[in-house]
Amino acid sequence: MKLKFFKAIVIAAILFFVFQLNETAASVTLQTLMKDHLASEVLTVKQINGTTIELQLSNKQRLTIDFYGENIFRVFQDEDGGFIRSPEAKPAAEILVENPRKRIAKLSLQDENGTINIKTSKIEVQIDKKSSLIKILNLENKAVVLEQSSPIILDKNSASIALKEDTGEFFYGGGAQNGRFSHKGKAISIENQNSWTDGGVASPTPFYWSTKGYGIMWYTFSKGRYDFGLKEKGVVHLAHETSYLDLFIMVDAGAKELLNDYYQLTGNPVLIPKFGFYEGHLNAYNRDFWKEDEKGILFEDGKRYKESQKANGGIRESLNGEKK
Repeated sequence: MKLKFFKAIVIAAILFFVFQLNETAASVTLQTLMKDHLASEVLTVKQINGTTIELQLSNKQRLTIDFYGENIFRVFQDEDGGFIRSPEAKPAAEILVENPRKRIAKLSLQDENGTINIKTSKIEVQIDKKSSLIKILNLENKAVVLEQSSPIILDKNSASIALKEDTGEFFYGGGAQNGRFSHKGKAISIENQNSWTDGGVASPTPFYWSTKGYGIMWYTFSKGRYDFGLKEKGVVHLAHETSYLDLFIMVDAGAKELLNDYYQLTGNPVLIPKFGFYEGHLNAYNRDFWKEDEKGILFEDGKRYKESQKANGGIRESLNGEKK
């Protein structure tokens, strides 16, 4: 009996030791990974032309900042050290218009007191040399409109950036995010799910704007996810399934101005003449049948219904209650 008890004690001690060893190893591995991501001090900075600033980082990567106007600039960073380029698309496609740039009167660069300051007539971009974190000021109202909370993370199949979120800050955009338009405290997918029901995404756009006075457009065709404080309160997490970071940041007075900045890059939306408008989208909302189904979509009457494009014994849609 005593021998069995002694064996049990020994086995328990060995298991505890192995567990502690594995836990320590996992912790060291995690710390190493985090160190790799965080080790991105700014070593050198230089202006390479009238619109572009290039920073050399301690992790052997380049951070490129390229201005497309007094209040719009592009941020590019590639883990493999690649140069700024257009995103690939199959079949071939373009996101930017033929000439997305506006003239910049003057671009100034200062490197002092551990901070890099890049200025135009409208905005100031501050980069902390120790952490490479970016802060952006609107020079017209002296407000900080955007601030990174942690360094850019680049992996083989993912690029992400985290930003600070204010309590009274709200977020809009992302294309057709069905059933929602304000994204604070939520996460949205930037991918075509071909879903037209609540929570689905049918026409995504890698662009959103904040009530603090900034907008971000990722320059990519890849899938993405924007988390506006759902996972971590007070932090906006933005990520796309791509190995490098490439996005545009614009700073302006409000929604109208930020949308015009977006149109500067992508082109104006199509506006058809008045006679081209019509009531409803008859092909989409006047054809299907809806039948009660416990696994269906919840409606305002408290019941769930399933949709079918074929007659299934349910109620047929109508635009104004008419039957056809």
